[in-house]
Amino acid sequence: MKVLKENELAPSLPEDLASLLKKAESLSLHLEKNRTDQYNKRALQLIEAKIHKISRYYKHKGILPQNWKYEAKIASIT
Repeated sequence: MKVLKENELAPSLPEDLASLLKKAESLSLHLEKNRTDQYNKRALQLIEAKIHKISRYYKHKGILPQNWKYEAKIASIT
């Protein structure tokens, strides 16, 4: 990762955060089609909680800007 940063090829978001965002997006699309799927609704809530925890950590470390915010989509589903 250090080499990527030196050559300015590092991704803008950390890999773990990016994968959680992708997973949350796919689950929210699934829940738009399947509104009664309570199991995956809970899974989306857990993923969004992880996103908030990780983003708070990366903000503290200075990797993410302080004004970066994830907009939860769970409110639009219910």
